[in-house]
Amino acid sequence: MSLTGKVALITGAAQGLGKAFSEALLKKGAKVCVADVQSKKGEVTVSAFQQEYGLDKAMFVKCDVSSVGEMQNAFTALLDRFGRLDIMVNNAGIINEEDPERVVDINVKGVITGTNLAVEVMNKEKGGNGGVIINVASTAGVTSRGYMCPSYTASKFAVSGFTQCWSHNRYLTKMGLRFACLCPAFTDTEILSSTKVFYPSDMEKMVEKVGINDVSTVVEGFMQLVEDEWSNGAVMVITRHEGIQFYKKPLAHSKM
Repeated sequence: MSLTGKVALITGAAQGLGKAFSEALLKKGAKVCVADVQSKKGEVTVSAFQQEYGLDKAMFVKCDVSSVGEMQNAFTALLDRFGRLDIMVNNAGIINEEDPERVVDINVKGVITGTNLAVEVMNKEKGGNGGVIINVASTAGVTSRGYMCPSYTASKFAVSGFTQCWSHNRYLTKMGLRFACLCPAFTDTEILSSTKVFYPSDMEKMVEKVGINDVSTVVEGFMQLVEDEWSNGAVMVITRHEGIQFYKKPLAHSKM
């Protein structure tokens, strides 16, 4: 998939992995809409992108993914500015066992809303250009060992299952769409210092045992999912010690 001229919408992109994903796409010639609830950080991020890659290459839109209205507004702003959407990345997420409802609203409902809106815009049968939708889960979405954060784990299992369901849709070829799920383990981003979990000391021990991914490794895996036209159905796991692996390989004969 050539990225020159393609347009991406990335949630939770003011910092961390979302920001890194955005820059990786910009380097390949894509245009990016940075969507985030953090206005100041988002504007600073986009300003830096515009200075580096051009004023017409990046935009910011304030968006709380738990709000359907704000998500709809983000898509409207994107289309008004760039006129198309080719890459949707549902990246926004939190870890907060003190507020499980908020975890579900952001990690699950936000992904579902973002995916469904993207399908409507990108669907070739409805005038779109097709493309790829990548939902960011976690290794917590493929293993149930994280007893320190059960709500977060449940939310990431939901993201993984939701994405795999879409990837099996028999009409995807006509729609021109593919779906993939990215599941990194602990990664060197701001979320590590803002987690609220049960048994914090146990979590610290788990982090020490599992290790912390470099952002660059996760970006490498992300770009594989974006650029590989055979990636539909892939569930990619990334860990510090084992690197990039497929928990579930792409579906056979799934090139879009």
